[in-house]
Amino acid sequence: MLETISTLLVTLGGVYALVGVLVLLPFLLRGAGTLDPAARRGTLGFRALIVPGAVALWPLVLVRWRQASRGRR
Repeated sequence: MLETISTLLVTLGGVYALVGVLVLLPFLLRGAGTLDPAARRGTLGFRALIVPGAVALWPLVLVRWRQASRGRR
């Protein structure tokens, strides 16, 4: 029973991280500049720094990106 629960939690964590990476790619290319105009000129180093946070907080990133694209912040 405990092994099943552990496997489920690890699988869910992996799926969460995978979705985070899938959200990250378009966010780095387009979304970061939508949320913050200064990020449009962001260097490769800047983009590397925001990768862990964007992957971990992808639901919040999506909500903020959607609000910014609609003109609300």
